[in-house]
Amino acid sequence: MALSGDNLASLLAAPALDHPEGIVPNFDNPPNKNGLAWFVTTFCMAIATICLLIRAYARIIMLKQPGIEEGIVVGIVLMLCFEALLTDFPTVLMLFAYGAYWGTAYAGYAMIFTPGYYVHTWDLTNGDLVRPLYLILVYGSSYSAVMPLLKSAILLDWCRVLVPDRTRNTFWWGCMAIITLQVVWGITCIVLLNMQCVPHAAIYEFYLESKCYSLSSVMLTSASVQVFTDFTMVLLPQRIIWGLNMNWHRKIGISLIFGVGILACVGASVRLSTTVTFAHESDTMYYIGPLLFWACAEMTCGFFILCVPCLPKVLSESGISRTISSAFKLSNKASTGPSESDPKHGAPGSSRDRFKSAKILGRYRQMDDDGIPLGNTQASESDEDYLQHGHDAVDRSGERGVTRTTHITVSSSFATGANDSESSIPWKG
Repeated sequence: MALSGDNLASLLAAPALDHPEGIVPNFDNPPNKNGLAWFVTTFCMAIATICLLIRAYARIIMLKQPGIEEGIVVGIVLMLCFEALLTDFPTVLMLFAYGAYWGTAYAGYAMIFTPGYYVHTWDLTNGDLVRPLYLILVYGSSYSAVMPLLKSAILLDWCRVLVPDRTRNTFWWGCMAIITLQVVWGITCIVLLNMQCVPHAAIYEFYLESKCYSLSSVMLTSASVQVFTDFTMVLLPQRIIWGLNMNWHRKIGISLIFGVGILACVGASVRLSTTVTFAHESDTMYYIGPLLFWACAEMTCGFFILCVPCLPKVLSESGISRTISSAFKLSNKASTGPSESDPKHGAPGSSRDRFKSAKILGRYRQMDDDGIPLGNTQASESDEDYLQHGHDAVDRSGERGVTRTTHITVSSSFATGANDSESSIPWKG
């Protein structure tokens, strides 16, 4: 039976939860941690966006799938998407996941304005709950779409890398099993979230006459499924990686790249803990904050995992790694090399710097792999003594030039006639 106008107004104006003894409710300006919410949501969105751009750069710009010049034409966008669908299905799934991720961002930002994060339920009225209940529904539905899309993209990408010949081995079947579990549970979870009340609007407009069921068991099951699949995904590729025909240094590096999913395991585990707390506490509006934070972190880890395999190639092809390496070498030379004021060592960047590791062995100089250019060098005392008394090629002005010149004369003759074919084969007499 529907409530009359006066009764409805009275219900919406009533406190959402009885306050504890000694606590005075603050309905006008309740304390919150909205600053933390701004930081967490924005930081996670920035990381996810950067990871998507890195993946797109690696796949579209560097691999030319599709060509960059084609992307300028707006009318060919659909064709490019179709081409990407055929050539790089994991990236397409990542794009869909990113779109659903914005659904969680919308709900996360909107929660800042009503009612706020870490606001106690007894500081709210029943009317204050209508909007956040709707936003929680949007967040939960979007999250349930993001996770299957991300994990399917990750596993398909791993299959392409670790099973290049499409052999249906244990690893491949394990990936397919996790994908199936994620997709089936994701669809089921979205259906359960949106059918918890009949009519649908009663999910957030709780004052409507309706039939509803509790979602606590659904939320706990969802968190448990994500924890299970995260840990399984970390362990799944390790057997193949450690069976590769390469040295153990490279195996450790590859294992770490595929093991970065441990970050998602941490996020999912903490989210499971916060879900248990949320399900057993009556102060739901206060405990929904950390639950949303850790769900956001878990999704962001998924984007990061998809981005990590592309990082080495992006860094090497873009020249960033060479720039960092050069800067590191320069800093090492500046910290370990001779001071500029030392007259025995010449100016920085001189030929002396290029063979600073060289050792003087009698009359011979042992140089490093960089070698030494032909030109003027600063000679040691032993060299000067040798050159002054045992070598006539020393410049009398005190400077050393080329100390030895070797002339080589090359002559050749050509056979003619029938012997041409025989002479061109060295092992025939």
